[in-house]
Amino acid sequence: MLLFLLLLMPLSLTAYCYNKSIRDVFPCILLGFFISLIFCGFKSFFMYSHVVIYYSIVRTFLSIFGFQILLPVVILYGVFFLVSHDSLLYKSGAFVPLVMSFYAIFLPYMVISGTESVYSGFQILIKPLLYTAMILQVGGALKSMFYALQNQSKRLMRFNAFLILVYLIFPAVIETIYLLSCNDFIVLIMSAAYVFCVFSYLIIQKLLSRKRK
Repeated sequence: MLLFLLLLMPLSLTAYCYNKSIRDVFPCILLGFFISLIFCGFKSFFMYSHVVIYYSIVRTFLSIFGFQILLPVVILYGVFFLVSHDSLLYKSGAFVPLVMSFYAIFLPYMVISGTESVYSGFQILIKPLLYTAMILQVGGALKSMFYALQNQSKRLMRFNAFLILVYLIFPAVIETIYLLSCNDFIVLIMSAAYVFCVFSYLIIQKLLSRKRK
């Protein structure tokens, strides 16, 4: 029952890193796993594990977005970006292995520790898909943004920054709707559209990059 939740991120990470140099991705993967273990251990000892649902759209959204997305993605990668002395090309390529390795432990921990009795289909099927798609797409948009930065294309840079913000916000929006409205049809349609758009974009980008070569 929990296999999809437990295996999706590791398998996606393995597929993403298949053609990449071990020397480039392994330090990021190791760092992401290590920080996730420390964070989850700290949370299990010192913080309340169960999900608190506020009967307010704004508070619920901010709770999910702030703790489950903004904190891991922006702070984890932001600190790495500032501390690392590598090139922009390396930093952009480090996003997916670093963040996905973090979520490979963090996301199952959040679902398992926050569930009292029965796991929902959203928690073990839809949520892992949303977060995997989010990480892959933000990683792709970051590469495009850093490329625009190097070429001093402000318009392309602003466009990709906007896309990153949208990609980060939508999983929290969908989960907020799921928690407060209990309308499974809307959640399924929005989730399918989000995942479809993300993976369609990634496939198109892959095909275009092959044509350029």
